[in-house]
Amino acid sequence: MKILFIEDHPLKQAQINKFINDNFADYEIILRNSYISGLKELKKNHSDYDVLLLDISMPNYDISSEESGGDWMPLAGKKILKEMYLRDISTKAIVITMHGSFDDGTRITDLDSELANEFPDNYIGYVYYSQITEDWKEQLGKLIKSLLK
Repeated sequence: MKILFIEDHPLKQAQINKFINDNFADYEIILRNSYISGLKELKKNHSDYDVLLLDISMPNYDISSEESGGDWMPLAGKKILKEMYLRDISTKAIVITMHGSFDDGTRITDLDSELANEFPDNYIGYVYYSQITEDWKEQLGKLIKSLLK
């Protein structure tokens, strides 16, 4: 099984990768670090993926020593879900965020309802990630296991 993981935060990426590898060893994880690189991968190879793990806020482009990442996109994950809907991409998506609210004032609980209503064929739910607690592991594990049934 294969997971596309779109996430720009290195520590969050590493901890979630470790959790997946420790608990779902049969999954291969492909990482992308920005809206554009994630969307390109999804459009090109969507049929390869069983699950999409998706950050909500991320830079437009990959950040490197030569590239600043372009504009910050506070709801980039929602835009990716919209692109999936428009292109009839059926990959199931789990949002993983470490923000309780976003730059535009949207709260994660409100966004959860919005995503469930707008993208019911893709959106499975969200996980609130925190570096200081491990509650997110139980949430993420339950959501992934729900897809295996």
